[in-house]
Amino acid sequence: MKTITAITLTLFLLFITGNFTAWAQQEFDPVPEYIPKAKIDTSPVKLPEITKKTLKNGLIVYYIPHKELPVVSMRLLILSGSLYNPMDEPGLTEFMAGLLSKGTEKRTATQIAQEIDFIGGNLNNGAGWNGTYVQTDVLARDFEKGLDLLTDVALHPTFPEEEIERSRKQTLSSLMSNKDEPDVIADQQFNHFVYGEHPYAFPEEGTMESVPAFNHDSLVKQYKRLFVPGNAVFTVAGDFDLKKAHKLVERYFADWKSGDKPQPASEDAIRGAGGEILLIDKTDAVQSEIRLGYILGPYNLGEDYYAFNMMDYIFGGGGFSSRLMLRIRNELGLTYDIYSDLSAKQQAGAYTIGSFTKLESTGEIIDEIYSVMRKTIQEGFTEEELNDAKSFLVGQYPNRFEVPNQIATQFQTVLLYKFGDPVDHISRYRERIASVTLEDVNRMAKKYLHPDWLRITVVGNAEAVKGQLEKFGKIEQKSIDEL
Repeated sequence: MKTITAITLTLFLLFITGNFTAWAQQEFDPVPEYIPKAKIDTSPVKLPEITKKTLKNGLIVYYIPHKELPVVSMRLLILSGSLYNPMDEPGLTEFMAGLLSKGTEKRTATQIAQEIDFIGGNLNNGAGWNGTYVQTDVLARDFEKGLDLLTDVALHPTFPEEEIERSRKQTLSSLMSNKDEPDVIADQQFNHFVYGEHPYAFPEEGTMESVPAFNHDSLVKQYKRLFVPGNAVFTVAGDFDLKKAHKLVERYFADWKSGDKPQPASEDAIRGAGGEILLIDKTDAVQSEIRLGYILGPYNLGEDYYAFNMMDYIFGGGGFSSRLMLRIRNELGLTYDIYSDLSAKQQAGAYTIGSFTKLESTGEIIDEIYSVMRKTIQEGFTEEELNDAKSFLVGQYPNRFEVPNQIATQFQTVLLYKFGDPVDHISRYRERIASVTLEDVNRMAKKYLHPDWLRITVVGNAEAVKGQLEKFGKIEQKSIDEL
C-alpha cells in the first residue's frame, strides 16, 4: 500500500469539515523533495547467528536471537493464503483465519483473550493473498505460555457456531459499507476487470454472495487443507535460550500430523487486452477514482527484482519524489496523490497506477499518465534520479529489523515470496540495490512499462466523464447498483 498516513488524515479532516469539494478544486503547492545523503551506506544488515531446524513432521523452524529487549516474537506462517480459496468460495481463507483465536478444544475466545492480556502479550491471526499466520509477542519469561496459546489457536481451533455468525455479520457489514467508498470500489472492480476468472479477481474478505454460504464444514475443510506442517514455517525471534526453546517447540508441535501440500485454486491469470475501459457510474460522485494497469508477474520477478524495484520507485512508487507525482501533482495540479505499485502476490501480480481527480480532468490525467510512461520508456531516467532512489531504499532498509516482531516478519516474507535464502537476501539487499545501474533501470522501463497493455477502471459520474474516455478504448459501463 502506497497511501501516506498524512494524506489520509488530511482527506478525512476535509471530509468531516465539509471542505472536500473545495479542496478538490484547488491548486496544489509542491512539496519538498527527499534530499538524499551525500554518501550511501551499503553495509549489510547485521543478522545474528540463525539456527534452522526441521521437526519430524516437516515443520521448518528458525531461531533468531535478539537480546536487546526481554521479549520474544513467535510467528507460524502457513505458506498458503487467499490464492487457495475455492473459485466458488472467495473470502473463505480470510474468514477461517480470523476465527482461529475464537475458540479451541480447551479455551473459549474470552479465555484466550484474557490469558494473553494477563501476561501483557498480544496474539494475532489472519490471512493475506499469499499466507496465513498466527503470531504472538510475549516477555521472555512467558515464552512457554505464549507458545502454548499460539499452538492451541493454530492447531486446535473449533470454529464455534456463534463465532461464525458473529464474524459473518461483521464481514457482511464491512462489505456493505465498502459500497459507499469510491476508492474501495475502484480497487475491487479493477481487480475483477484485470484478473477475470481467478481468485485474485475477488476481495480477500469475500463477497455478499459467498460469505453467507460459509459454514462449519467448509471452514474445517479449508483449515485441514492448508494447515499441514510441511506447508509451514515457524520463526522464533528475540531473547530466549536455544536448547530450552527448541525442546518446548518440539513438544508443542509434536502432535501436528503431516499431510499433503495444497495446490492453488488456479494457475497464473491470463493478461487481457489493453485499451479496454470499465466505467462504474456513480451519479453523485464529485471526482473520479482511476486505476490503470495490467498483469505483470510474481512479486520477486526473478533476477529483475532489484532493478525493477528501483525503476518503479523512480517512476511512481517513490511518493512525492516519483515522476508521476512531480509531473501530475506538482506541475499540473491534477491530483493530490498518485502512485504505481506491483501487487505483492506469489502468482502474477498486477502493475497498477492509481489516482483520483476532478470529473472534468479525468481524461487529462489519464493522458498524462500515458505521456509520462511513454517518455520514460523513450528517454530513460537520470543519474540524479537513480542516486536519490538508491539513497532512500538503501537507507530505510535497516528500519525493518529493529524489534523481534519485525525480524520474524521480514524473515518469513523472504520465504513467502521465494527470494531464496533469507540470510543472503537480507544481508545483501543494500549491496544489490546500490549496484543497480542506470542501464539496468532503463532496461526495466522498456521491459515492464507497457502503455498498450493498460486496462482502465474509472468510478465516477458517467455523464461527466464518458466522453473523455472514448479515445482511450472500448468502454464497458456499469451502474453502481449492479455491483
